[in-house]
Amino acid sequence: MEGLAEPAVLLGGVGVVTAVLNAVALRLVRVDEVPGWLQVRISWWRAHNRTLLLLSAVTAGVGVVARLL
Repeated sequence: MEGLAEPAVLLGGVGVVTAVLNAVALRLVRVDEVPGWLQVRISWWRAHNRTLLLLSAVTAGVGVVARLL
């Protein structure tokens, strides 16, 4: 299990950073000023960013716990 701990921490950490940066970007974007095809993606990310953050934090946490054991 130790062999998977470090990649899990890295993957989870990258996911957490991505979700946080995504949340900041979503607050700065004015949806009515972007093309329609991009509005669909913005809407999808707004609906799923919390899930990304949660799963990334859990993945990083599992990796940390596995590393400690």
